[in-house]
Amino acid sequence: GDFGPTMVRLAWHSSGTYDKMSKTGGNGGGTIRFKEELAHGGNAGLDKAVAKLEPIHRKHPSISYADLFAYVGVVAIEQMGGPKL
Repeated sequence: GDFGPTMVRLAWHSSGTYDKMSKTGGNGGGTIRFKEELAHGGNAGLDKAVAKLEPIHRKHPSISYADLFAYVGVVAIEQMGGPKL
């Protein structure tokens, strides 16, 4: 299927918890891949996106999960006709 919108959602939900005041949360560590975070209702279905990216991370282990999740969001936006980021 078309995973573009789901990849944008993954990037957003992965980084959307950042708090500028406390400098906590956000994409650091790519923690959305853990079952505790995936279990939150707003993250429903993102386990499929994380699973789809596992082979890429295994092939390129030097790329952090955080960077991979952010990157796929950018690529998805561009591939779906959005602006070049």
